[in-house]
Amino acid sequence: MTAVRPTDRLFFAVIPDEETIKTIAVLRRKFREEGGISGKEVRLEHLHVTLWHVGDDFFPPPPELIAALVRRAGYVEMPSFQISFTRAERLGGGAFVLCGDEGVAGLEMLSTRLRDVLIPPGVKKRRPFVPHMTLLRSETMLPPQEIEPITWTAREIVLVHSLLGRTTHRHLARLSLSPAR
Repeated sequence: MTAVRPTDRLFFAVIPDEETIKTIAVLRRKFREEGGISGKEVRLEHLHVTLWHVGDDFFPPPPELIAALVRRAGYVEMPSFQISFTRAERLGGGAFVLCGDEGVAGLEMLSTRLRDVLIPPGVKKRRPFVPHMTLLRSETMLPPQEIEPITWTAREIVLVHSLLGRTTHRHLARLSLSPAR
């Protein structure tokens, strides 16, 4: 008997700009060709950093839920900020990812602020946030690799509806971060 799996996922994310996506594509190709890493690639148009996983369901999100999430996320006040990934490594589940140290502090702060407006007081806060961008899923084991920093400015939060198993992401809402002061 096959287990029934959710079909729809909602999450808030930061999405890299087009120039950064091109840079990431070159780096990923280099890891495939020179590092021998294989596996299923995340489509370039789906590259993102998940800030907050809202949840999975068996139905598309109703408009009332989307409106409520956007309204609550709208309370997050934060200036735009720089993101800088400085290494690539394998995380759990075979995810080969970009990550960083000081260069991801803004992502940590933004995720915490989102969590604080989305989760009611007194509710358990889930596991710690580990800022990363998945490039592909692979069983290939590579040690962490320092990379030329991949840097861009986060200017907005995007509410994404992912159709699980159908490689489709729908951007339902965009919330601007205020310009850096």
